[in-house]
Amino acid sequence: DREVFLLDAIQGGKRLVQPLAPLLESQDMVKVFHDCREDASLLLHQHKTSLASVFDTQVGFKAWLERKGLELYQASVAEVLRTFRMGTYRAHRWDELERKHVQPHRWQNRPLDPEAVRYAVEGVAHLLPLQRAICRELGDPTGEMVLRRSARYIEYAQLNSTELPMQDLSGIRQGTPLNAMLATKREDSVYFKINHSPITGASVDAKDIREFQDLQPGDVVPCRVKFLSDCGQFVHLQREGHGNLFYDFRQRRMRSLPSKEEVDSIFPDRQSTLYGHGQPSQGPRPAFQQDRGNYKEQKPEVIYKKGKRGQIKVRPPGGKPPRRKASRDAEHRSFSPSQ
Repeated sequence: DREVFLLDAIQGGKRLVQPLAPLLESQDMVKVFHDCREDASLLLHQHKTSLASVFDTQVGFKAWLERKGLELYQASVAEVLRTFRMGTYRAHRWDELERKHVQPHRWQNRPLDPEAVRYAVEGVAHLLPLQRAICRELGDPTGEMVLRRSARYIEYAQLNSTELPMQDLSGIRQGTPLNAMLATKREDSVYFKINHSPITGASVDAKDIREFQDLQPGDVVPCRVKFLSDCGQFVHLQREGHGNLFYDFRQRRMRSLPSKEEVDSIFPDRQSTLYGHGQPSQGPRPAFQQDRGNYKEQKPEVIYKKGKRGQIKVRPPGGKPPRRKASRDAEHRSFSPSQ
């Protein structure tokens, strides 16, 4: 916690990185990073060194947000420091560092200017105290949960290594399949990391954004290239299966609509109950038979009853009307004492 060493991997190259390879690849020694994805990619592709056993403070902060039931996002070092070590944030004037962000091209200058050196030192000097604070907040003294979740950030170094083997833009064409890791999700835009610096994946169309609604920062999803921006810094993406996806509210994830063959296998066609209506019956039963309105046994309308001269008595088709009762006034009048 007391000393910070800055190592220039650009000028030092393999001569500087190779002696550190056993330490970086060790499973027993925990390395603390904040967003190790680009570092892991650079070490793997330029120095053939794979990171292992990484505790990523950005991953730990997302685990803390999840524990608190808050919206997940990718926080910077300053945000994590402001959340868990506010005294250190104020003492080291991190508010100035947030206002005066170092532009990417300034990291290529040699020697580094004082502001870049200060940002580099401050960016790693507080990682070990932050690791302890995150483990304490999560109730995980060993940090095993964050170590397991940080493995996804290490695997980012392998992302699109087959789809985009070249560093130029020749491999990015419309319809090219890519795997994208969600970085930021907003209402009007979605941004991805595709492991092809300095290009950023993006989606700004409302229909395309709806198909990413089930993802959280850090999730990897297969996509297709829609087009490359004119500035060459953004590649617009559509989710694999675009136009054939729907959101399953029970499972809380996007699913593909089933094909016609799958629907037919689950729900096979069957004949309608009106099949053959209006056509002559081919069997003993009629092709269409109407249900009776009343299943009560009906008495025959024609009754043969022995009587005088054996005449046939015919019952009326309708029922007998109810007998009309005399009104109460009529009854009172009939018993009136005046009558």
